[in-house]
Amino acid sequence: MLKYSVFYLSLFLVSYGSNNLANTLSQTCTFLYDVVGSIAFIMILLSSISYAISQVLPADPRAKVLVYGQNLFVGAILGIILLLIIPEIIAVLIGARSFNPQNCTFST
Repeated sequence: MLKYSVFYLSLFLVSYGSNNLANTLSQTCTFLYDVVGSIAFIMILLSSISYAISQVLPADPRAKVLVYGQNLFVGAILGIILLLIIPEIIAVLIGARSFNPQNCTFST
C-alpha cells in the first residue's frame, strides 16, 4: 500500500503545474529513469556483497543471507524490466505511436 502511495505522490509532485498528460508522463519517466537505475545498481551491489559474505558463514546463516541476496538481485532485474516495458504500455494507452527513451517523450 505504501509503494502505491509513494508513486501517486511522486506523480502528483511531478505533474504539479503541467496541464497535459503527455508532459506529466514524460516528467515522471525522467524521474523514474534517474531513480530506478541508481537503486538497481545499489541492489545488485548489495546482493554481490551479501553473496560474498555468505561464503564464510555457517550453514543456517548462509542460507538466509543467500536468499536475501537473491531477492535483492531479482528485485533489481524486475525493476529494470518494468522500466523498459511500462513506457511502451503507457504509449499505447495514451494513443502515442512510439516512445523515445533518450528524452522520455511520447510521439503521436
